[in-house]
Amino acid sequence: MKRLLSGTIAVGLVGSATLLGSGAANADGETALIVPGTREHNGPLKALYHFDPAWRPQIGANYYDSANASKKIVSYPASAWPLSGLDSPTVGETVVVGSDNLDAEIRNTPGPKVVTALSLGTLVLDEEQARLATDPNAPPPDELTFVKVSDPSTVLQRAFKPGTHVPVLDYTVPAPVESQYDTIQIVSEYDVFADPPDRPGNLLAAINSVMGQNHSDAAFSNPADLPPPIVTTNSRGATTTTYFIPAGELPLTTQFRKWGMPVPVADRLETVMRPMVDNAYARNDDPGQPPAPKQPAIPLNLQNLNLPTVNVPSLNVPAVGPGPAAAAPANPVNLINAGRIVSKLLPGGRR
Repeated sequence: MKRLLSGTIAVGLVGSATLLGSGAANADGETALIVPGTREHNGPLKALYHFDPAWRPQIGANYYDSANASKKIVSYPASAWPLSGLDSPTVGETVVVGSDNLDAEIRNTPGPKVVTALSLGTLVLDEEQARLATDPNAPPPDELTFVKVSDPSTVLQRAFKPGTHVPVLDYTVPAPVESQYDTIQIVSEYDVFADPPDRPGNLLAAINSVMGQNHSDAAFSNPADLPPPIVTTNSRGATTTTYFIPAGELPLTTQFRKWGMPVPVADRLETVMRPMVDNAYARNDDPGQPPAPKQPAIPLNLQNLNLPTVNVPSLNVPAVGPGPAAAAPANPVNLINAGRIVSKLLPGGRR
């Protein structure tokens, strides 16, 4: 299971989602050092990549005074072997190079600085914060702020103990660091990397999170449009401000709609599945009640939902990247039969 998860993480670090769309981190005249996510590559998943390099300067721009800041893209491999090509560096190698380059930029750039990063780039920020945490010559706390968008260390630290070396990524999972610098975290609901289910036994929640499409979009969100952030202060007096981007509906339901599912059926599934999915997230637990069980309280059993049978002769599944849509096989889809099959795969489902 962990090998499968590490492979999935590598896939997600390579694939970027589409563009979505104020807060200030420091005073006027600051410099923004920007660490992008995975670059365009020639690996097996090239077709999944459609993050325009022109968007890079706007990563996290609404979370600091970007109008008055000079911006610089930090150079690093930004690759994840083998998905970014057999001749490309691994995640571990790219993080080392990235953190060294970022460290040099921080030390050679005078004045206040904000460091922003997306996806794979946030692992570079994690490495640099760990380095500066024990460096007596590190910049003063009021001179540096970190902005992390869709940080995959969340799922890594949940899946592996600190110090675990993940061979597929060639990356050693670090322990959480007490940084002396203020940090802004931007998390999109149901993002498999930044917001994975707390209870992995809930298969429906796991599938839903994999379907999430706001991983990269979060970089272009605006805090003015979001709920008030959660602010915590660590033992060194630094704050972590976490902005949460709610999902309008389950990513799984969104995907069903794209595949042509009738609106009434999709709406009914959203109503039924949302509580099942949310049961996998500890944030939804009632503080006055005992924690929800590790397994989903209600097994997915679609044949009990009284849904109509929908026969779809052909589903035109949109391609993730540029190019024509890929046509699915012309086998009819029967939601009731599909429900019976899926329910058997879940804990507590009928056999």
